[in-house]
Amino acid sequence: MSVRTVVVGDTRFLLREEGSGDGTPVLLLHGVPETSTAWRSVAPGLAEGRRVLVPDLPGLGGSSYAGPYDVASLVGQLAALLEAEVQGPVDVVGHDWGGSLALGLAGGRPELVRRLCVVNAPYRSVPLHRAVHIPLFTLPFLPELVFRLAGRQAVDTMLNLAWKAEHPLSEDVRAEYRAAYSAPAPVRAMLGYYRAATRPRLRRLVPGAPAQIGRPRVQAEKMLVLWGALDPVLPISTGETVVRDLGPECSMVTVPGAGHFVLEEAPEVVVEVLRDFLA
Repeated sequence: MSVRTVVVGDTRFLLREEGSGDGTPVLLLHGVPETSTAWRSVAPGLAEGRRVLVPDLPGLGGSSYAGPYDVASLVGQLAALLEAEVQGPVDVVGHDWGGSLALGLAGGRPELVRRLCVVNAPYRSVPLHRAVHIPLFTLPFLPELVFRLAGRQAVDTMLNLAWKAEHPLSEDVRAEYRAAYSAPAPVRAMLGYYRAATRPRLRRLVPGAPAQIGRPRVQAEKMLVLWGALDPVLPISTGETVVRDLGPECSMVTVPGAGHFVLEEAPEVVVEVLRDFLA
């Protein structure tokens, strides 16, 4: 896998790339608390006859971006990357926060997306009684303090709670994720993602608050929801809600024995499902 830096829009992307050929390129978007390394066992299996682009998300990992962190702005950065790197639409697969941005890309820039796969990521509703880290991360000051004093332990806790496979995450990758979410800049960016997405929803709960502006309809030639069946944070019912919200063009595949981090817990299954979906 090659690794290089690409500067587009307001982002300096760390971009990993696999494969070559004339097939429709694939854009793989990671989640939190991971980096593009999360796709290390998946990207090679998708690279036959096509380019596979695997960036660190804006502001996270090895990518630099100072905000704003609302989905529309982040989608704008990803769209600029695609326009600089490829000609025509791509297939997009996003996990966790990457899934939310993949949905935003297909809704806001549908001409850039051929097929869309969402992996363990919510769409219009989030089970906050399970995903308790989301309201926690919207608080002022406290999350920064937690990550400054115990960022590595916080990353371990996030990984351990939602990892359900029998085999553990390798220590070298775990160490990379700890380091990636210990530096102030990526922590600020990561919290910015959550705050920009959640605080407007909380404000709408206040009596007299303005009504929610409708989101653009997600459009793609073909859509798939892929879900780790044992995810304790975003259970299968959340995935089923995503399927219903995306409409009859969308189907769902669940992966038994895997939790939230299905890319790394069951990469062989993920590759098999994605190769069939993208064929």
